Amino acid sequence: MTSTPLLEPPALRKLVAERLFGKALEEARRQCASAGADPAYAYWIGLAAGYLGRVSEAAPWLELALKANPHDTRAHKALAWLHKLHGDAEGMLAHYRAVLAITPDDPALHALCAEALWMGGRLQEAEREARMGLEKTVNDPVCLAALAYVIQAHGRVDEAVGLLEASLRTKDDAALRWSLADIYLRAGRYREGFKAYEARRQPGWQGRFVQDPGIALPEWQGGDLAGRRLLVVPEQGLGDTLFALRYARELGNQGGRLSIVVPGPLHRLLRAQPYFVSVYAEGAPISRRNHDCWCFAMSLPALLGEDGSARMQSRAYIAPVPDDAMGLPPRTEPTVRVGLCWAGKPTNTEDARRSIPLERFEPLAGVDGVELYSCQYGADPLPEFVRSTPKPISDFADTSALLSQLDLLITVDTAPAHLAGAMGREVWLLNRWFGDWRWGDSGAATYWYPTMRILRQPRAGDWESVIAEAKALLVNRVSGITPQAAAPAPGTAPR
Repeated sequence: MTSTPLLEPPALRKLVAERLFGKALEEARRQCASAGADPAYAYWIGLAAGYLGRVSEAAPWLELALKANPHDTRAHKALAWLHKLHGDAEGMLAHYRAVLAITPDDPALHALCAEALWMGGRLQEAEREARMGLEKTVNDPVCLAALAYVIQAHGRVDEAVGLLEASLRTKDDAALRWSLADIYLRAGRYREGFKAYEARRQPGWQGRFVQDPGIALPEWQGGDLAGRRLLVVPEQGLGDTLFALRYARELGNQGGRLSIVVPGPLHRLLRAQPYFVSVYAEGAPISRRNHDCWCFAMSLPALLGEDGSARMQSRAYIAPVPDDAMGLPPRTEPTVRVGLCWAGKPTNTEDARRSIPLERFEPLAGVDGVELYSCQYGADPLPEFVRSTPKPISDFADTSALLSQLDLLITVDTAPAHLAGAMGREVWLLNRWFGDWRWGDSGAATYWYPTMRILRQPRAGDWESVIAEAKALLVNRVSGITPQAAAPAPGTAPR
């Protein structure tokens, strides 16, 4: 009998590059077992497990790789990434510092150290670190991008924009254009920002880009659809898709015939929205004859000319899906029913910074006249201070039915925040320090959702202050006292 040949590391690299992480993990384990637990394969096991979201399983294998070879820069970088997933800026910094000691001439390592320092709120050190990288390689795009983010976090927006614009005049670079888009959008410069945001489709540093879907149709470039049938294709997270639907609704109002491809959790919800002719689940067959052109969901703001003038803004653009099985019990006395959502997708690199342990919300349960309900998918078991839903939440149609019965949602920066805003429901966003571009860098209001109030971390990692602010506002809310109107966010005023 001929044994099956084992894959060599180049083939493992290929599996990882093709994002076949399950296959890579399976083959790396097989090789490791065949070689007598050879630590040469420990890195591949740890890397593949990490990409699969099995973070606690990944770390011991990467530590084993480092034990066998303390100068394994790949293992150091992978462990730094795992520390980032855990929100551990100091652990992330330690491993990047170790790589920098081994390969001191790589300017990108200074940018990675600057990112770790920035995550920990150490902005002055982060700026020095990024500038050290630029001293080694003038105009290095990775260091320039890192420096621009740090300068932006300092509040020096014009300086950050000027730095990147000057560099892009010399050489076009996807990573710099992506960073410039983020800074424009944070500042409310939406027309420029969404135009630059198309850089997400260009190959860039570490291969971070959105690939075309390979649909055998022409791509819509904007303008009058004139009866053409448009297929909208999501490319990022669930929240991004919900965010972009305001523009799909606008096209529907203009007479466009729209269809959309969506992940399973959004399928039932979007089938109930009147501005789509067809809603396809991911992987479902799509006939080319039913469509004339396609576009990415997050390209719609640029294609429709979003400029911050509020001409396409409305209070609500998603209707809930009624569901008697999700009906809450009748109120026996006057209460404020508050939904809680405390965590996002664990594999998101920002999740450790944006998610909050549920027990941190317990002070809210001490407010008289408040009932707290879980709006978290897959939350079980729950502590006594949070009530469960009548039936488990299985998708966003369920979430919409629940939100339609609540008075308020208090949530971290994850998809239900977008859904509540899109439905026109009152929502308080507990926002991490220097969070997503949609929420800007200051103020309690956002251009995107008029019914949203933003409660911001005053410093990196400080959720205690945010929960305390939420409790004080909730006391006022129960007492019938209207909180002071939120200050306008960038881009709210007509331009």
